[in-house]
Amino acid sequence: MDNRLTQRLVGTAVVAALAVLFVPNMLERRNAEPAPAAPATPATPPPVLTFSNTPPPPPPPAPAVTEPAASQPATPPPVAAPEPVAQTAAPIAASPAQATARPIAPPAQATARPIAPPAQATARPIAPTNKAQADAERISATRARIDAERKADQAEAARNRARAEAARSDAAKTQAARLDAARGTPPTSPPPTRPTAAQAEASRAAEAARAEAARAEAARRAAQAEAAQKAAQAEAARAEASRAEAAQANAAQAEAAQKAARAEAARRAAQAEAAQKAAQAETARARPPERPPTPAPALEAPARPSAGGGTIAGRFALQENAYAVRDQYRSQNIRASVEQVNTGGRPMYQVRIWR
Repeated sequence: MDNRLTQRLVGTAVVAALAVLFVPNMLERRNAEPAPAAPATPATPPPVLTFSNTPPPPPPPAPAVTEPAASQPATPPPVAAPEPVAQTAAPIAASPAQATARPIAPPAQATARPIAPPAQATARPIAPTNKAQADAERISATRARIDAERKADQAEAARNRARAEAARSDAAKTQAARLDAARGTPPTSPPPTRPTAAQAEASRAAEAARAEAARAEAARRAAQAEAAQKAAQAEAARAEASRAEAAQANAAQAEAAQKAARAEAARRAAQAEAAQKAAQAETARARPPERPPTPAPALEAPARPSAGGGTIAGRFALQENAYAVRDQYRSQNIRASVEQVNTGGRPMYQVRIWR
């Protein structure tokens, strides 16, 4: 029991020490984490100024001016003076904001497409030497050709947009000139001392037309720049496609040259082998034919020993062994001789001695 209690106390102390060490670090790390950023609200598009091509309404006819009497004051009545001011104050104040709201915002298509160089301009080697690299070059050439066609289409579309913007700019300039001409016509009646609502509207429309013309001119220039950029990209893509095709042709030529070299080496080896065999055959024909060795006459073994007696010391298949045994007996002053007999169709050599 004391041992278990001690173990529990030790474990509790270890857990408390670990908590003291690690819990403050965890709390500091949690406090150091930045708060999640609020989602950004999308920017509202700038106001668009639109106007119709219909001419402004004609100014209302001026009231007939009568000669004032001597007793009447020369100034106009106080009621008629504030009316033109009240009618022209709002349009004049609102026209600069509407006229300058559109040119500030750049065209959407002029900045939506970033300039990017061709992605595979330096990714492939100049001269591949094996089939895998040739296949890779063929695939890259096809991709570059497709990319060039796509960029050429984009350049054509950009040129069309530039022409449309130019036509729109010309129309806006024409509209502005027409409005300026309409505003600058001399009136039949004497001009009033203060601008009327029709003149303010005409002035606002002229300013808007000039702003629209400026915006159309900026859009046309941006479209022209984009068309030039797309044309340059298409030209670079076409150059890349031609370079890939040239690399593919070089790879095919190198592979054909390697195959031709291997075939030539095999042909030369076959010719050398044929020449060697022909030389061997010529040498074999020039050599005289070898004659087979004449067999020694076979002696039949007698059924009984010869009249001189003697004893057979041994039989050997090789003649040299029989001669060696015979010489040994002769060195001992023993008479010995070698005889050839046929045993089972094979020649045998036996040594006979006489003591």
